[in-house]
Amino acid sequence: MEEFIKKYEVKIKALSPIHVGNGEKIGKKEYINLLWNHKVIIPDLAKMYADICKVGLEREYINYMLNERIDLGVWLKQHDFQKKDYECWKKYEMDSGDALSGSSMGRQVRPKEIMCITKDAYGLPYIPGSSLKGMIRTALLAYEIKQNPGKYREVCTRIRNNVKQYAKRDQCLARETADLEVIAFHTLGRDEKKRGNAVNSCLAGVIVSDSKPISLENLILSQKIDYTLEGKEKPLPILKEALIPGTEINFEISIDRTQCEYTIDDILTVLEDFQQNVYKNYYSRFRRGSEEKGIVWLGGGSGFLSKTIIYPVFEKDAVRITDAIFKNTLGKNYSIHKHNKDISLRIAPHVCKCTYYNGRLYDMGMGKIEVLSK
Repeated sequence: MEEFIKKYEVKIKALSPIHVGNGEKIGKKEYINLLWNHKVIIPDLAKMYADICKVGLEREYINYMLNERIDLGVWLKQHDFQKKDYECWKKYEMDSGDALSGSSMGRQVRPKEIMCITKDAYGLPYIPGSSLKGMIRTALLAYEIKQNPGKYREVCTRIRNNVKQYAKRDQCLARETADLEVIAFHTLGRDEKKRGNAVNSCLAGVIVSDSKPISLENLILSQKIDYTLEGKEKPLPILKEALIPGTEINFEISIDRTQCEYTIDDILTVLEDFQQNVYKNYYSRFRRGSEEKGIVWLGGGSGFLSKTIIYPVFEKDAVRITDAIFKNTLGKNYSIHKHNKDISLRIAPHVCKCTYYNGRLYDMGMGKIEVLSK
């Protein structure tokens, strides 16, 4: 009997730090920075506060939270708490690497909040299936438009025209993008009166699981670094929990052939095509990225290009369109972040998102995909 659902074991190996966030943050005074061994402890705040109260420091702690700007670890040390106390409070710890290094003169690093990676109910990191499928969907859509430009010409013309209009970041070109997906993927005809209904999408037949839980030992604290075309580095006060290079992200892709004509080989082909475009139009300009087969880009910090179809679809017009998107969604940040340079530099955005790990500069969000079973 022929099987209509094919299931594949898939692995993405992190080639650089990867961060997929859930919107949660650890406050500036909610982690303990152990400068001497480059570790960060994330404490159970309730346990920590209970011990602070036991020694009569409740009022001092409240004053610290309201008024002082020093690192939590410094405040705890000033009040005679020791590492054995930290261990009692610890939920987990991670290597702070190059992100929170103090100077050799003992100057304090100004605390920064930390953007959390997505974790499951047991507190373990994982990559949501929605993020993995989103990566595939973007590559499929870009490929479909490139293969059949005539089918999408009217919507692409609307994008060129409407990109000049002001919009919030999460609403910019949302209708046009939805229309492109309807043309590309809504082929099942289950609701003939409303083609935009999700029941019509053939991608319902591509089921991508969440990844398996990942050990907390694979977490690193990464600081955002803007890398310019001239090779200059600008560290920014943005910290993220990220998976260390070498981490294996294991998940499943199931394809229901009664709903979807795409094969696993088709998915690998479009991901490769998308990556080659990203490399050609962006990373190669910075002398970064990789031409290696199987490269994918995932998560926060992997950049505008890795999540949009603008460069593969609009090619020579891509820089102008991308610049218009930034101009009409970023407000005053357009000038603050110097996007007015993009047109003259013929690249948008004009910086590459990087981070340091073990003293080496990495591009954020790079992995290598492999199908383990076919």
